[in-house]
Amino acid sequence: MIPIGPGPFITLTEGEIWAIVAVFAMMLFDVIVGVVCALIRHDFKSSKMREGLGHKALLILMVCLAFFVQGFALHVADLGFDVPLIVPVCVYITLMEVASVLETIKDTNPELADTPLFKLFEKREEA
Repeated sequence: MIPIGPGPFITLTEGEIWAIVAVFAMMLFDVIVGVVCALIRHDFKSSKMREGLGHKALLILMVCLAFFVQGFALHVADLGFDVPLIVPVCVYITLMEVASVLETIKDTNPELADTPLFKLFEKREEA
């Protein structure tokens, strides 16, 4: 195999790898919590799951977009910006997924809304 170009498109840092893993882990966790809560509420709908999985696919495409734009910016001189995108995009999506999990749990078990555990997450979200 003959290498083409000056090197790899982009080399991920350890932090970027962890950020990407966190996105996929929280997405999987959100899907699992959604299915369990739907089964508890007896309102499992494949159309709702299909819509949720579609949203997850769009978020994955956003991570891919950040990856390619960051790689593009590394290899094109005088582009005008050199902003790392992977970590901020992944952190934002991970926080969205955490909020989604908490919302789903609260909808299924409203008694938890006033517990110290949920108050802890509310304080973290406001910070």
